[in-house]
Amino acid sequence: MTPSSIEFKSHVEQEALAGRLPVLARDRVYKTYGSFLWTCCAFSAATWAFLIGSYLPYVGDWRLGVMGYVIGLMIGMAIVTLASGVPSHKYGTDVIDNAKASFGYRGIVVPLFGLLATLVGWSYVVEALTARGAANIAATMTGTEVTGTSHEHLVIGVALAALVLVWLIASKGPKLFERLNGYIGPLHMFITLVMLGILIHKFGLQHLWTTQLPADQMLSKDPVQGFALAVEFGVSNSMTWWPVMGGLTRLVAKRKHVVGPSVVGVGVLGAAFVSTVAALAAISAGTYDPTIWMIAVGGPVFGSIVMAIVLTANIATMVVMIYLAGVSVQQIKFFARLKWEFLLALLLLPGVYFAFKTQWLLSVVMSWLSYNGVMFVGITGITLVDYFVLRREQIDVTSLFAHKGGKYEFWNGVNWIAVIVTVASTFGYLWLYNPVTVAMAEPFRYLGASLPVILLSGAAYYLCVRLLIWPLRKGDYQATSGVISRPSLVSQREAGTVAVSL
Repeated sequence: MTPSSIEFKSHVEQEALAGRLPVLARDRVYKTYGSFLWTCCAFSAATWAFLIGSYLPYVGDWRLGVMGYVIGLMIGMAIVTLASGVPSHKYGTDVIDNAKASFGYRGIVVPLFGLLATLVGWSYVVEALTARGAANIAATMTGTEVTGTSHEHLVIGVALAALVLVWLIASKGPKLFERLNGYIGPLHMFITLVMLGILIHKFGLQHLWTTQLPADQMLSKDPVQGFALAVEFGVSNSMTWWPVMGGLTRLVAKRKHVVGPSVVGVGVLGAAFVSTVAALAAISAGTYDPTIWMIAVGGPVFGSIVMAIVLTANIATMVVMIYLAGVSVQQIKFFARLKWEFLLALLLLPGVYFAFKTQWLLSVVMSWLSYNGVMFVGITGITLVDYFVLRREQIDVTSLFAHKGGKYEFWNGVNWIAVIVTVASTFGYLWLYNPVTVAMAEPFRYLGASLPVILLSGAAYYLCVRLLIWPLRKGDYQATSGVISRPSLVSQREAGTVAVSL
């Protein structure tokens, strides 16, 4: 192989891993079951995993809360991985590119908005959680107050340092954070296991198993409703993984390593184990704030060490989210022309402002993000039915990079049926359950919200395609019985000018 061909191969690989080019099988970074498992585990076991677990006792019986949350998350992760992860793995394409088959090349602005708001927005939230958690550790170790100017200065400094560290790691591409997560994931699980051992030693198994929150603090005294609420926490949480799984599975080498690590890494290790320990610790310490109960349970020294490791996992989580956002935002031509390092810096730039507003961010923006994630319930139902039922797992990859005249043009680039179903499903979900006010309609008690909305949105989309889109011969649905199209390697700068088959 000549030096020029080696250089070209390296350039193409970099364009794929840091851009929208389909990732070739030989270039994918997750070669084994464990490598992808630990990335899913490290991503899901950040501070929010302990925070959610600490909230589960509030649904009623903490045992029902943990069990319902785990069941919901495992079901939801299986659905989401099928809807966004399987197509991305098969063709090596980004999740937003795949969504063009159902939303159109302009209609993908709807899932793209949700993706960017979720990934970038939560990156800033994790930045704030990391900064305030690190400042609390410093205050505990030095015996100083967690209020005052010096404390806030430390919060700001940690937040800015976190942004720089995330930029440095993400700039190197997914190969680096795949290696880092191979250490962070197992270490996180080990620390959580040690925390469980401390809880058992301090309080005893009998006390931990039977102790509940005071009844006046519970969201519901009805065990059926409490269990439904916990299941919904799990399913709705997994829906926000729609942009994540599609972005990560294009980097997985083998199909048999797609669903298992997703469900086990997120549902079992990142949820079942972590949330159980967090629920027990929250009840025992009398607070849902993990930055407080970790130190209260583990002691000032060990509790601070545990918190530091959890904060390290936060950095890994931010790296994954910013990387995925950086790939997907290149759907917009302006961002596609930017150098990868500069693009990531641009995405992280608002975080400099939020470094000075961490308290406001945690109190206000998290509520908006809770509403924002609801839209993925309908998107999941649409993309699941579109890929497996209507298209029979066949996508013309070349058309994903084409605009006018492509097979997925629909109506001037927009599939209005998919957009309308997404909007309708969002309102339907909020009628069944409001994630901020916790208002629940009567059917929620037995059905939850996410699962029926996924089912109804998928069914509605199927009927609309068969009755409206199919007869108008839009979207290339008639070609599902043809030859399966192979991925094409298309330049992110000049779409359609380069084609290299897998």
